[in-house]
Amino acid sequence: MHYRVLGSTGIKVSEVSFGAWVIGTGMYGVHDRDHDMALIRMALDLGINTFDTADMYGDGLSEKILGEALRGGYDVNVFTKVGYEVGKIINGRHIQNFSVNHIINAARESFNRLGRRITLLQLHNPPINVIRDRELHRALLKLVEDGYVEHVGVALGPETNILNEGLAAIDEGYESIMFVFNILEQEPGRTLMRRGAERSIGLITRVPHASNVLTSRQDINFRPNDHRNLRDRDWLIKALDFTNTRIKPIAQSLGMDLETLAIKYVLSYPVSTVMITATSIEELTKYVGAADGNYLNDDTVRALESLYAEFTKSLNG
Repeated sequence: MHYRVLGSTGIKVSEVSFGAWVIGTGMYGVHDRDHDMALIRMALDLGINTFDTADMYGDGLSEKILGEALRGGYDVNVFTKVGYEVGKIINGRHIQNFSVNHIINAARESFNRLGRRITLLQLHNPPINVIRDRELHRALLKLVEDGYVEHVGVALGPETNILNEGLAAIDEGYESIMFVFNILEQEPGRTLMRRGAERSIGLITRVPHASNVLTSRQDINFRPNDHRNLRDRDWLIKALDFTNTRIKPIAQSLGMDLETLAIKYVLSYPVSTVMITATSIEELTKYVGAADGNYLNDDTVRALESLYAEFTKSLNG
């Protein structure tokens, strides 16, 4: 495993980090506690030192399992996210709450479930007015002062106003942003990277495999409760066809599979880390293996940027 620094925080993060949305939830398959623990142990064995969860994943269960698995003096980074009311669902959707009181209480509850100080506390999918709420930002910094949290950032989503929200988070002085970035979804990620790098912001990317499109199995027929069902079905079908005709040949010419190309593409940029969705030991091992310090040359990166422009034009055409 290779490591990078999270912006100006000084925190050393593994290039591949563990997305704990697969732990304690049914978001990406059937939850099994023993399997969850095995995934976390394997992640540690492979050199992953950064784990990202949220209070609403499994209504707190993801944090509890992660906290239990990491007890015993593991020197790791634990990121979590707050902004949804745990256990409160209306019409099948969790309810957001970014009031100062809720965020403070939610952070303290996450602290207790994890059993450790939170390395990075992120606002979870906040709208732009919340990102610009100075009173809320001060409350987050008070959590740092009180010892619950080390650093504060913003996890951007859903994918509607990401560019403006990301730029606002950078302008407001948050220490990191998390956003979607992959071969098929390069913007607004590349723009956010340029601005973030100028300000020494931690750049955390997610969804490197574009919801299974950039994988060998390419299974886009998800279970009813699978989080990836939120994807536009038409986009998935078009992305799959484009990947097989235009992107897969590049992977083959480089002697690698799509999973490896996808990870190496992201790590060819000045990101801090890429959060993976690994539901099996096999996936976890393969994804980590791609972070070997040998990334794509400039010509390949430019070729993939051109293909993204071509894919985007085909969607809009």
